[in-house]
Amino acid sequence: MARGWLRLFVLSVRIGLGHLLRHGSLREAAVRVLVPMDPSRYLEFPETLREVRARPGERVLDLASPKLVATFLARRGVDVVSVDELASEVETWMTLAGRTPGLTFQVADGRSLPFPNDSYDHAYSISVLEHIEGDGDADALRELGRVVRPGGRIVVTLPYADTYWEDWRERALYVDHGGSADLRFFGRWYDAEHTDRLSAAVSSSLVEAGRRRARLSPMVVNRAYERLFPWLVPLAWLFPFLVREVDGPGGDMMRLTFVKRQL
Repeated sequence: MARGWLRLFVLSVRIGLGHLLRHGSLREAAVRVLVPMDPSRYLEFPETLREVRARPGERVLDLASPKLVATFLARRGVDVVSVDELASEVETWMTLAGRTPGLTFQVADGRSLPFPNDSYDHAYSISVLEHIEGDGDADALRELGRVVRPGGRIVVTLPYADTYWEDWRERALYVDHGGSADLRFFGRWYDAEHTDRLSAAVSSSLVEAGRRRARLSPMVVNRAYERLFPWLVPLAWLFPFLVREVDGPGGDMMRLTFVKRQL
């Protein structure tokens, strides 16, 4: 298992319990305690923190990731701005962690960020780009590149499969960006070709500095959780002991690291 998950796990529980004890019932606070992290997050969170390399005093942009990582960074002296197009998510986390020094939450569309060029040291986005329909994933990645200074790092994680496929649903689960007459786009699973295509789309401003494919083993834990939620919630505290990280073929998570080109 990737190192570093335990501190995130503990922070999640502390945030949830703290709110429940001080302010009473809130769904997301209860989730922080009952399911401190979904199975795939034990891969994505430590990977992202390790790759972004943010140091105290630096300014970092989070694009719509699970907000636990932004809170974790801010508590370690990093100045973090976490943007999300889903206003309800911003409101919830302002309630849970809005008083954390150095942490700001803001509603914004990742395809058109309201920040000047070169205004952040680094940026990251965890399992977000796959939910943006069409070429919007590349547009959002270009925007991250625009607002990060030359030499800054940008880390993104994506769901990965041996064969590309898309998930369309009857209703939008996040922000509704449209779709067909009957279905709304939910997300895509990248394969090698589509990962290469995304990287190539931003190559004029970003240099791909690292790529890693990993999976949870046994993968049945993550798949069962996704399909049987919320029935497997009582097992959530066992996830870190039921799964381990495995590199190589059959991966279900892709991590891409980019560095902004020097002027």
